[in-house]
Amino acid sequence: MNFPRVTPESVGIPSSAITAMLDELYRQGIEMHAFMLLRHGRVCAEGSWAPYRPDVPHIMFSFSKSLTSTAIGFAVQEGLLSLDDRLVDLFPEETPENPCENLQKCQVRHLLMMGCGHETEIDWNGDWIRNFLHQPFVYEPGSHFLYNTAGTNLLSAILTKVSGMSLTQFLKPRLLEPLGMADIHCQTLPGGIEMGGAGMFLTIEDMARFVQFVANQGSWEGKQLLNSEWFAMATSKQIENAGAGWGGDPDWQAGYCFQFWRCTPDGVFRGDGAYGQYGIVMTKEDSVLVIHSASMRLQAVLAAVWEKLLSAIGSQPLAEDHRNYHILENRLKHLELNPMLSMRNPGAEASLNGAIYLPDKNLPGIVDIVAGAGSFEPQGGRLESLGFRFEGHRAQMLCVQDGKEISIDLGMEGHYTTTEIQGVPFGVNACWREKDVLEVWLRNTRMATGRRLLFRFAGSNLEITGQSTIPEAHGLGQLELPVLRFTLQEGEISTKTRMYWEVNG
Repeated sequence: MNFPRVTPESVGIPSSAITAMLDELYRQGIEMHAFMLLRHGRVCAEGSWAPYRPDVPHIMFSFSKSLTSTAIGFAVQEGLLSLDDRLVDLFPEETPENPCENLQKCQVRHLLMMGCGHETEIDWNGDWIRNFLHQPFVYEPGSHFLYNTAGTNLLSAILTKVSGMSLTQFLKPRLLEPLGMADIHCQTLPGGIEMGGAGMFLTIEDMARFVQFVANQGSWEGKQLLNSEWFAMATSKQIENAGAGWGGDPDWQAGYCFQFWRCTPDGVFRGDGAYGQYGIVMTKEDSVLVIHSASMRLQAVLAAVWEKLLSAIGSQPLAEDHRNYHILENRLKHLELNPMLSMRNPGAEASLNGAIYLPDKNLPGIVDIVAGAGSFEPQGGRLESLGFRFEGHRAQMLCVQDGKEISIDLGMEGHYTTTEIQGVPFGVNACWREKDVLEVWLRNTRMATGRRLLFRFAGSNLEITGQSTIPEAHGLGQLELPVLRFTLQEGEISTKTRMYWEVNG
């Protein structure tokens, strides 16, 4: 089934309210990547901010948990598993020799509600299942909320144990194929278990299909794929989470379900991933909103939805508002992240044309450099050199990595260009900020974050510094790129280049 596309007014939503929500997100400094709004199962607004594209799967982070919960629902429905199954019975080999009373009481349902009894999370490396079961179970299961991604990963391990399939293999015939979703890629943990707590990638429409399925309480095209009783449990409050941290943000204190969150507005719940990967169900309004974004101001995103959109949804279709619909449609056709004023530097570009810089030590490959913190992409490779080519209006950076040349279009015409690096689409935009400083924004469009890189030229030397593309994250050390230093390769071009920067730099 393809979602029908309709005007907002035809389903009772003013076009002006959607524009107002986008305006508020922009005013709050939220970096949006994509969104899709549905009412009564019909899409009434959608858009992607270049260089992000609707056909490229985006990292879901902890939104993955909601899919894992749904997989457990299927397993329960098929009798493979019970919510009352105990961890000590599921993993007898990894259980301590004399398990404490709280561990003996811990069941599958307690993992689903983030109430297993741990006081702190475990490290996911090494023998993480054994580590999970040997972590002190301080609280009686079900009595204490601790957001515990390792617990969701354990649900994935349980599913594999009882079904003989990975999480995504299990979901394929039960959920992905019936809903018309693409195969989901999910990162794996040590031991090969898929990371059900954070590792999935989804396009914006596949995300919408899943959330609409949840909103339908397991029904799709007239077929009840997963019983509605599961969703009555999975999306209702199962454990109190008020005062559990999260900076006091109200939408993180309204109750936790089975890998879904309750929200402050009545009848609203959501799936939720880091940096703002939201699948919001407004049950009373029969509306679904899915979002890909990149911000640490998570409550601000939801507040904009409640204040500008949710409050404006009506109970009946509205008269068509051609003016405001045209304004919205024009806005959605031209969505783009931070276009930069094109700034050329002819003298510097001429001197750099053909220049090659060698790193002063072994450096990771370009994907690793750009990825930053929180990347789940495959990594590897060593960067051997950087070169520059300027021809007319076209500018390229040439990276030699493991003996192979990667050509990156720098997009110096004010807008992002797209370059595939190792099969991954990267959005790139650049301009000269000073006579000796080239600013380059590189975004792996499968990930939430990218890098803002500053190339500083001085004689024979090139120094690169970088920060995460999320402004609020710049104070976090792990999102800062260590200074990378390069030296100009000797030769005719290098002599010209070195002399230019020594005289003009």
